[in-house]
Amino acid sequence: MKKIILSFITTTLIFIMTLKISWPSQEPFLNLSSDDSEVLTMYYGGMHETALARLETLIRQKPERLDLILMKGHVLRQLGDSPAAAGAYSQAVNRDPQNFTANYYYALSSYMSGEFKDALRALESFMKVNREKNIDHERSLFLLKGMSEIETKKYSQAADTFAKLNELYPNFSPYLHWLARSYEKAGEMSKARDAYLSAYKNDTSNFEILFDAAPLLLKSGDIENAYKYYKKIYEKLKSDYEIKKIYNELAAIYKNLMAEKPRAKTYKPVEPRKTTPLNIADKAAEEVSVGLSTDDKGEPLGVSSVKLKASGKFAIYKDAGRRLLFTGNDSNINENEYELYFKKKSFCIKNLGSGKTFDLGSADLYLKPLDANDTVLFRGIKVGAASSWESSEARYYRGAFKFVRNKNDFYIINKIGLEKYLLSVLPSEMPANFPSEALMAQAICARSEALYKKNAIKRHSKFGYDLCDDQHCQMYRGVSWEQPGASEAVVKTAGKVVTYNRKVCDAIYSDNCGGYTQSSSDITGWGDIKYLSAASNLRSGGNGYNVFNPLFLEQFVSSAGDTYCRAEGNIKNYQSRWIRRIDAKTINESLKGLEIGEILRIIPRRRSFSGHIDSIEIIGTKGSKTIKNELKIRKLFAYSPLRSSKFIVETACDKKGRPRFFMFIGAGFGHGVGMCQSGAYGMARDGKKHDHIINHYFKGAQISSLY
Repeated sequence: MKKIILSFITTTLIFIMTLKISWPSQEPFLNLSSDDSEVLTMYYGGMHETALARLETLIRQKPERLDLILMKGHVLRQLGDSPAAAGAYSQAVNRDPQNFTANYYYALSSYMSGEFKDALRALESFMKVNREKNIDHERSLFLLKGMSEIETKKYSQAADTFAKLNELYPNFSPYLHWLARSYEKAGEMSKARDAYLSAYKNDTSNFEILFDAAPLLLKSGDIENAYKYYKKIYEKLKSDYEIKKIYNELAAIYKNLMAEKPRAKTYKPVEPRKTTPLNIADKAAEEVSVGLSTDDKGEPLGVSSVKLKASGKFAIYKDAGRRLLFTGNDSNINENEYELYFKKKSFCIKNLGSGKTFDLGSADLYLKPLDANDTVLFRGIKVGAASSWESSEARYYRGAFKFVRNKNDFYIINKIGLEKYLLSVLPSEMPANFPSEALMAQAICARSEALYKKNAIKRHSKFGYDLCDDQHCQMYRGVSWEQPGASEAVVKTAGKVVTYNRKVCDAIYSDNCGGYTQSSSDITGWGDIKYLSAASNLRSGGNGYNVFNPLFLEQFVSSAGDTYCRAEGNIKNYQSRWIRRIDAKTINESLKGLEIGEILRIIPRRRSFSGHIDSIEIIGTKGSKTIKNELKIRKLFAYSPLRSSKFIVETACDKKGRPRFFMFIGAGFGHGVGMCQSGAYGMARDGKKHDHIINHYFKGAQISSLY
C-alpha cells in the first residue's frame, strides 16, 4: 500500500513539475507563494481532488486566509459537490458577513443543492444590507433571486425580479428566457409569448428556449410560430417520437393556414451583375481555388444538377486542353438561364428558356465568362451545413469555375484572384460597418489565412481546391455580400500579410475571445505556435485584477467584463457572454452515445489561463468519459453547439442529489485563438491602428507586403 501511495505522490509531483515547465512564462505564478502556485497548477491541470486536499491543509495552517476558503468552495462546485461547497461558503460568511463572493456563492450552492428556501433567505438578507452599487453583482443577485422565487412558487415576484434584471441589462437572451418562464408560471401567457419570441430572436444558439416556447405558442394558438419552433426542434431531434408527432400535425395545419393567407409580396430573384475593375494588382500567381457548397468539414456536397445564369457571355471547355464545348448567352442574356446536370456518366446543359439540351461529355468542365467583369449565379448553394442556420441560397461569383465529376454527381470549384476573393470574405467574416482599422486588420488576417491554407497545409488538395466556402476555412458568399467599406479595406491593404520568420502566418481569428485569447499550445492537437500566444483584451490591465485567479475568472465570465470585446456598439451581448440552461433529460439524450448511463456530473478538467477548457470529464451512473480538445467540447451537444469552451458548469440537483439541470455560464464565441474580432473592433474604436491590432494578437509577427 505504501508503494502505491508513494507512486501516486511521485506521479503527481512529476505532473505538476511538467506543467510548470511547459506553460510559457508561468504568468499566473509570478508573484505567488509556492503553496498558492502549487494549488493553481493542480487546478489548471484538472487535478481538482488533489488541489482540494492541498487547500484543506493550507486552511488548517493559515486560518486567516479567507481566499483559501473561497477557493475551496469554488473547487467543490467544479466537482459538482454543491452541498459541501455551501458548507465552505458558510464558513467564509461567518468570517466576513459583508463579503459578496462568500454570500452570493453560498446562496448559489444552496440553490444548486435543491435548498431553494435557504438560497432565497440568504439572498434577501444579504441584499438588504448590501449597499454596494455594482451592476455585475446586481445582475448575479437578481438572476439567482428570480430563479429561487420560481422554485419556491413565488411566480409574480419572480416576474418582477426578472423584469428588473432585463431593465438592468436589456436584450440578453437568457434573462428574457427566465422572464418568459416566470410569466408563464404566473399565468401571464401573452407576456410569456412575447418574451419567448424575443429571447430566441436575440440568440438562436440558445436552443433550449424552443423546448419551453414551442408548447406555449401552440397552447396560445400561435400556430405559425409554434410550427416554426417545432420544425427547428424536429430537424435536430428527429428520433423524438412526441416531437415528430406534434410537428407532423402542425405541418398539416400550417399548410392550410398559409393557403388561406393572402400571398405575400414576391421578391425579385437574385440576378448576376457585372462588376467594376479593381485598382490593385491581381496577379495570376495569387489565384485561389474555392470549393463551393461544402459541408462543415470543408468537403464538397455533390450535386446532380445546378441552375446557373451569367451576366454576360460565357464559354464551357473540356478541362483537359481547354477544348471549347459550348458558348452561352449568345442572345437574350437577361432571359437565359441554364441547368447543368450529370446523367448517365455525362454532363449536359439545358437552356431553360428554349428547352434545348447539349451533351458536354464525361470529362470535367471549365466555365469562364468572356469578360473578366462578368459574374455567374448558381441557385441552391448549400450554406451552414450541420449548423442551426443551415439552408440553401442563390449566389453569384466572380472568376471562372470548374465542374468536377464525383462518382454519380459533381461539385463546383471557383477559380478567382486572391484580392477578388477577399472582397467577399471580409464582409462575410466581419461586419462591414466596423471601424476601418479593424476591417484592415481583418483583411490582412484573411489574406494570410488564405495563402497559409493554400501553400502550407493544403487541407483540401485531394478535392482539387485550396479553400472551402464555409467556416472550416473562411466564409465566402459571393459578390452580393461585397460592401464598399470592406472593399476599401481590401484595396488599402492589398498584398499585405502577417509573417513570422519570413513565412506567412496562420493568422487565425475568432469572433470573441471573452476577454483573453488562448495560446495554440493550450488546445490538444494544435501545437505550440509562437505567434499564437495568449493576449489580454482587458482595458487598462484589468484595473489590477488577476484574470488567472480562478475566483476572479468565475466572476469574470458572469459579468460584462471591462474588455475591448465586451458587448457594446456593434458587439452583441451573446457574443461576449452567454448562459445555457439544459435539462438533465436533454443532457442524457444528447450524450447517450457515450454509453455511461444517466449523467451525474460534468467536470471541467484541464483549463488554460484564458479560461478556455481543453479537457472535460463526464460522469454517469455506468462510468465516465473524458473529452479533449476545445472544438469537441464546444460540439458536445450536437443539436446546438456551445458558443465557446470558456465556461463554468453548475449542476442543479434535487435534495436527493439527482441532477435536475446543468447550467453553462460562458464567455466568448469561437476558439479564442489569434485575433479577437470583437477586440479588434473595440481597439479600433479606441483609436488603435490596424498594425497595432495585428501586433497585439500575433506576438513577434510583423506585417509584410507581397506586392
